Amino acid sequence: MSQVSQFCLPAELPPSPTLTLCAPVSGQVHPLNCLPSALMAHGLLGAGVCIEMHSHKLVAPCDGQLLSVDMGAKQWRFKSNNGVHILVHLHSDEPTLTNKAKLSALNCTPVRKGMQLAYFDLRQFKSAPRVAMIVTQTRFSAEILFSHKQAHCAEPLLFIYHKK
Repeated sequence: MSQVSQFCLPAELPPSPTLTLCAPVSGQVHPLNCLPSALMAHGLLGAGVCIEMHSHKLVAPCDGQLLSVDMGAKQWRFKSNNGVHILVHLHSDEPTLTNKAKLSALNCTPVRKGMQLAYFDLRQFKSAPRVAMIVTQTRFSAEILFSHKQAHCAEPLLFIYHKK
């Protein structure tokens, strides 16, 4: 069962989201279907957005815990303080990013929203990575909205509303 996020104009966002996730990187925002991975593009892992990375840093999208850094620093898993699981995945032609990243946090690290976790020297990439931010564990009754076409690192990007 797939789930997708919906674009909404900022003035039309409902009040009081259950959780607000910040952009892990800066760049242009697209729906997940812009990704080359079918699992992510079709929402099979959850709802979220794709960001064309234009900045050098990766930050925590929420207060909580960095559960793991996998696949040579391409995959970052988080758990928010209220139990929502988030996947941040960097899509790149590079087989691993560890030689292109300066990591400031590793597995099982408590994080604060906007805390810098890694620095990537984008000059070393053939093309800028696309970054998927996916809410992987939430109720299917949740509505996930985004209201920006351009993301700025550590600023609100995804809004999660749990329906009763």
